[in-house]
Amino acid sequence: MATEIDRRPVRLSAVVALGAGAFAALAAILTASVGVVGAALGMLALAPGVVLGSRRLVHVGAVGLLGGLVFAGATGGAPSAELLMLVGTTATVLAWDVGQNAIGLGEQLGREADTTRAELAHIGGSVVVGVATGGVAFAVYQVATEGQPISALALLLVAVVILTTALRQ
Repeated sequence: MATEIDRRPVRLSAVVALGAGAFAALAAILTASVGVVGAALGMLALAPGVVLGSRRLVHVGAVGLLGGLVFAGATGGAPSAELLMLVGTTATVLAWDVGQNAIGLGEQLGREADTTRAELAHIGGSVVVGVATGGVAFAVYQVATEGQPISALALLLVAVVILTTALRQ
């Protein structure tokens, strides 16, 4: 007798996506206390998205986290706000990408399939691309915007997210 395949998101990637989302939320809150609103809304959507397998909720969660970061950065904040925003944005993109991958693997192979190697390869690749993109963005910011307000970095981070999304399509 055949058993039904559990099509929920795979566990490892779901946990990594939630961890990256929590890290992004913390970065938004540490940048400026007003970041807590976007961070909370983002996590309230991301968590059920990666647990239940809703791509739409993962998208909404990432947008909420990014919005919290941009709003916190635009209102000023911590002395190291630029770096916090950059790390938070990288974590947001990682949460979104790994969350989408968790859902896709669960849909295609099922939750009980041995997907650890594929998940680790995807997570590793995403981290490398995120760190490289963030490093280039920070270097450009340091060189090109000396003395500019933090909102310039916020707009640069939004551009990085749009570029990443466009490349993924």
